[in-house]
Amino acid sequence: MKSKNIISLTIAFAFLAIAITGILLYIKQKSHAAEITHTIFGLIFIGFAIFHIVNNWSSITGYSKERKSGKIQKELIVASAIFGIVLIGSVTEVFEPIAEAGRVFAKKRQRPEALSFEEIKTNQDSKGTALRVLVEKNKETEMPVVAIWVEDSTHKFVENLYVPAKEAQAPKSEEEAREGKFEFSDFKPESLPTWQAKTTSKLPLSEKDTPHENFVVNSKTTAKGTFYVLLEVKSKDKTEVYEAKVSGGISKLSSKDNSLIKSGLVEIL
Repeated sequence: MKSKNIISLTIAFAFLAIAITGILLYIKQKSHAAEITHTIFGLIFIGFAIFHIVNNWSSITGYSKERKSGKIQKELIVASAIFGIVLIGSVTEVFEPIAEAGRVFAKKRQRPEALSFEEIKTNQDSKGTALRVLVEKNKETEMPVVAIWVEDSTHKFVENLYVPAKEAQAPKSEEEAREGKFEFSDFKPESLPTWQAKTTSKLPLSEKDTPHENFVVNSKTTAKGTFYVLLEVKSKDKTEVYEAKVSGGISKLSSKDNSLIKSGLVEIL
């Protein structure tokens, strides 16, 4: 076997793989397999291309200069000019429209829906540790009733972080429901049995009902060291209790089913 033939054939196959995966990447079909294949064969192409250049150095220098006079060939000037123009155009992003033209073949991706959170402030006069509780509800969770409180490392009640003053109820007519008109009643502690059994204060920390969409509670706690933040939520006839062990940074609220709250986070500020 001739090494020169092996090198040439390997370069040809590597070029074929690079060309195919390069087209896929150009039209934004960026699968992980395509990226890996393109990278591996690119490295193979570079390695064997070096051997090819070394084995054919005399021919390459012949393309560049005239053997007798040593005068630079026009082909070298043209090739160098093309290389320089493409390099400068790429680095300066002048050729970006060409590089990004393949996006017309890419699948259109839906942008993730931007989330908004209603802000609630409680315990602002406290001298305790500032924290934030972010609550993102599931779309199926309607007219939630929520209480949030803190327990120490032994699960002894410390204080409330959020207690609503009202409860929203479904309107009697469909027309009022479509218009978003709800009926309200005073918050009933028995709506949240776990919180009711734990709390030592049933005073509301908000003047309204629990927000119907996502919300964030900025509050303070006097708890020290490691403690627990608990959230009880009721929607229709279902009630869930979420818990997060907090010792600093960001902690995740979770429950057994995780069916009413999509995401809950506790952040020490």
